[in-house]
Amino acid sequence: EDESSSSCLVSMQRVAQVTGLYWHDIEATKLCIHPEYGTWVAFRAVVIFEWDEQIHDHSQQQIMSTLLEPPPVPSLCQCPISSMEMQNAKTIFDYALSVSCASTEDDNDNDGNLGYGSQANKSWSELCKFLHGTICGGTEWDALPETMKPWIRLRDCIEVGREEWRYGEEQLLYHYTKDPEILMSLLNGDNS
Repeated sequence: EDESSSSCLVSMQRVAQVTGLYWHDIEATKLCIHPEYGTWVAFRAVVIFEWDEQIHDHSQQQIMSTLLEPPPVPSLCQCPISSMEMQNAKTIFDYALSVSCASTEDDNDNDGNLGYGSQANKSWSELCKFLHGTICGGTEWDALPETMKPWIRLRDCIEVGREEWRYGEEQLLYHYTKDPEILMSLLNGDNS
């Protein structure tokens, strides 16, 4: 696949993991957990700097070399939650996956579009495009497709960081639905 293509996906969880600041459960739940913030973080960008070997000014080259010298590779973060909490998260993950793979009328959003379950036989690339590129109606909890609710519960079941850093209701709904009505409502001061 063309690496310069805009369709190239980056695993933001893996990026977070290699910083040494997050633990990433690649086996059971795919959650990325910070020792203080828990699951209440969002990864939005990776910035890559290109090294210009053509710097002719020796003093500038020396400065750039010092500034851009790669830091030592950090050690990986250890799992910040108990095995019991991880087992609970795994149970919720398995349930979320099972209801997501069933395509029923409950999967429909308010506009009649099928939800996660409609993607059961899709490739990983197609599923990622669906999950990250689909808007589903959901300005209120009752309007969310039933197949989406267990995914929200998965993030919420981790105790670390939940009390202090949990997203507000509007941010949580927007994170999972990408419904622009939520943003418009907040801009208009309709956050009742």
